[in-house]
Amino acid sequence: MSARWPLGPRRVPVGPGPRPNGVVPARRPSRLIGKKLDGGSAVELEADVLAQIRGLRDRVRHVAGSLVASVDGRLVAHDTHGIEPDGMAALSAAVLGLSQRLIETVGPGQFAETVTRGTHGYVATYAAGPRAVLTVVTGEETNIGRLHLEARQVANRLADLLEAVTAAERR
Repeated sequence: MSARWPLGPRRVPVGPGPRPNGVVPARRPSRLIGKKLDGGSAVELEADVLAQIRGLRDRVRHVAGSLVASVDGRLVAHDTHGIEPDGMAALSAAVLGLSQRLIETVGPGQFAETVTRGTHGYVATYAAGPRAVLTVVTGEETNIGRLHLEARQVANRLADLLEAVTAAERR
């Protein structure tokens, strides 16, 4: 049985340098804070965030992509293929806001996660501390229990990484 990817065929990320069409991609500026953080830079922090979400893809089968967004919808980092990341970041923040409001209305604590199931896969959104949200897109054959186990750990590590940014902003 072959898995159908919710975003079409999975593409291998192209590294630095010219793309097959000859275009050299411009380096997008880091969307994280530009201050130095304990001897490291925002670029290093962004690399750490990317390492976390790419590691999630490696540990959970059928993950088609993931991204981290701020609670106001700005893209922090992404590992997506076939998804427009800025739009998905805005949608992730909207899901977070709606889910938080639902939890506040019903009253069972704070928002932790939500999963939306489609005919070809899932979109799972996890709180990554008070400042960010982790969104993961998977195929239909994903083991949701495994996804929750791994993604919750990643969200906690992301919250810790992004807390370092908050601490640096306060200085």
